[in-house]
Amino acid sequence: MKLIYSLLLPSLLFVNSFGREITIKSQTLETSLALDATFIPEQPIVFKIEPDQWSQFIIAELVKHGASVKKDQVIIAFEAENYQRHLAETKEEAKVRAITLAKAERQLADLKTTTPRLLEGLKLAHDRAKESLDYFTTTGRALQEEEAIESLKRSQRSLSYQEEELKQLLKMYKEDGITEETEEIILKRQRASVKSAEFSVKKAELSSKWALEKTIPRQAVDLERAYADTLLAYETGKVNLPRALEEATLAFTKTQRSHTKLDQDQRELIDDGSLMNLKAPTDGTIYHGRIDANSWSIDGTSKYLFKAGSVPANTVFMSFIPKTTTLTLQGSISQKDVLKLPAEAKGTASVEGLGETTFPVALTRIDLAPDSTGQYGLGLSVELPKDSPIVTGMKGQVRLITYHKENAISIPPNALTRDGGKSTVKLKMADGKHETREVKTGRNINGSIEILEGLEVDQVIFVPGKTEPNTQDGAE
Repeated sequence: MKLIYSLLLPSLLFVNSFGREITIKSQTLETSLALDATFIPEQPIVFKIEPDQWSQFIIAELVKHGASVKKDQVIIAFEAENYQRHLAETKEEAKVRAITLAKAERQLADLKTTTPRLLEGLKLAHDRAKESLDYFTTTGRALQEEEAIESLKRSQRSLSYQEEELKQLLKMYKEDGITEETEEIILKRQRASVKSAEFSVKKAELSSKWALEKTIPRQAVDLERAYADTLLAYETGKVNLPRALEEATLAFTKTQRSHTKLDQDQRELIDDGSLMNLKAPTDGTIYHGRIDANSWSIDGTSKYLFKAGSVPANTVFMSFIPKTTTLTLQGSISQKDVLKLPAEAKGTASVEGLGETTFPVALTRIDLAPDSTGQYGLGLSVELPKDSPIVTGMKGQVRLITYHKENAISIPPNALTRDGGKSTVKLKMADGKHETREVKTGRNINGSIEILEGLEVDQVIFVPGKTEPNTQDGAE
């Protein structure tokens, strides 16, 4: 880009070997900025596949680049067979997951019920074991030992009774002198009773000794161990049963979250089905590639925008231009040009192929920050006729007026003297002498200095030094 300047210089009045005198005349001062710009729709619609779950977008049908389409016409359709199969599988999996989740929920509910019961059972077993041990320690052991001793004594007493009775029978029958058959039977029975009593005593002695030395001490040990076991089970249960319930609850919550996520994935997969056929939102034109704020670019879409091509997700691959949209001009300029461009700059645009035809343009936007190349994007409104052949993507040559002033005064720079921040010229007075006059300067345009204050039209100033005659117009 370049700035174009134009001005009308004052006519040369007098030249000599020491300088010249010129008469101040007014003229129009104007500078402009030239740039290339692209015709871009004011409100393009870009198409970008942004799926949540599905990733295979293989083109089955595609409207060609530059085609005109009607509202609701399919502009791109993707193969849906694999998608439908995958969706059916996820629905079947969802049914299985629902059953699994219901079972897990029932198991957790049962565990919430059984955990207090198990803990209560452990406490009951502990309490009973403690009661049994306490009773055995305080009462039962002594009672069993006493019972073992007393059982032996009973057997001994019984033997003694049997022996005494046999003795009395023998004594009684001996005094009769004759032992009858009946008496023999009675004696036989009594002798058997004595033998039985003797065996009972022997058995009681062994049983009593076993009870005192083995059974009762072992019962004490068993009761103590049973109490220790129930105490350990109860103390462990108080810790582990609530933990197991908490662990099961957390596991169920995790499973529930997983099922919720999978259900959400399924809903998103169902929603992705709406991307399998993209339709025109209104009447308009299809452009392959990206249309952004500054330009249109095919942007590599030719690598996949064809039948059986795979469209990448989250990438703009197609743009739609509504039939009623307004075209704008978009371009970019350097930092230097940004600083020279007024906020409400206006100008004209021409298009190669349309001869000398120009279109009015006006600045509508300048980016506040540069892009990666240091350029600043800008936007321009452009007035096009209704039957204009210009379409999106065409290039225009823009000329923006950066400065314009009617009836301006300018002088050659060597007519100006700068000293201590002041600018002065040699002004010719009525008596023919030159007087130093302070002036206020403006822009330097094409080698001439604009004078804002201090000089008037038809005044004469002196320009020192040799100079060549000036032309009337100049451009840079």
